[in-house]
Amino acid sequence: MDKTNMLPLQMECTLFFQENPYTLETLAGLALRLGRKPEDIRPALQHLVSLSILEEIGEGERAIYRYNHPVVTSEVGIVWEQV
Repeated sequence: MDKTNMLPLQMECTLFFQENPYTLETLAGLALRLGRKPEDIRPALQHLVSLSILEEIGEGERAIYRYNHPVVTSEVGIVWEQV
């Protein structure tokens, strides 16, 4: 798969896991759900794993992928000056 098609496929995979945040899925299962070929999805999944967007549990064809929930902090520093 060429790089021009990789980004939309990465987005499609990311959105699937964001919309189904507790899903645990294999490469074959995800390909079936998205209507894609496993060999097309594999590089996209590996890239998302390298970015820590997805977690890969296990190896090879039996590996399971799941969404890594982002850590959100809401720290706000407020400094009051006395006048």
